[in-house]
Amino acid sequence: MASDVSRLVAQLNSLSEWIEMQKAAIETFREINSSVEEADRLTLVLLIRKAFDHIMKTVREFDKWLENPLVLSYIDREMLKEVWSSVFRLLIELLELDVKHTAMVRDNAIKMLKAGKIPPVIMELRRTRMEEEAREGLRRL
Repeated sequence: MASDVSRLVAQLNSLSEWIEMQKAAIETFREINSSVEEADRLTLVLLIRKAFDHIMKTVREFDKWLENPLVLSYIDREMLKEVWSSVFRLLIELLELDVKHTAMVRDNAIKMLKAGKIPPVIMELRRTRMEEEAREGLRRL
């Protein structure tokens, strides 16, 4: 019995640590957001990737909770409904962002191709692929 209580106390301590870590992340991302107007493209890409990384980590940990019967024993129906409501709102917003952004990328790519503008990175990938195919052809001989 005492060891069960000790485990529960340890888990509660880890929850407190998680809460503090997430609060620190909130502050960090708010600080980052306050200077995003001056950021260049590379910095924006890195910031978005860092935010996605944190989102995925948070979602993975939340999902682990939902698999844990011990944790679930502390979550009532009202809490689950609140989580669902928030998750649904985030899901729809993320899907709408994905649809909008994907359409914008497609439209920009079409416009650039029609104007004869091929991004240098695509030309370099094409050159590299052609070189690899040539080397592969020589190996077959």
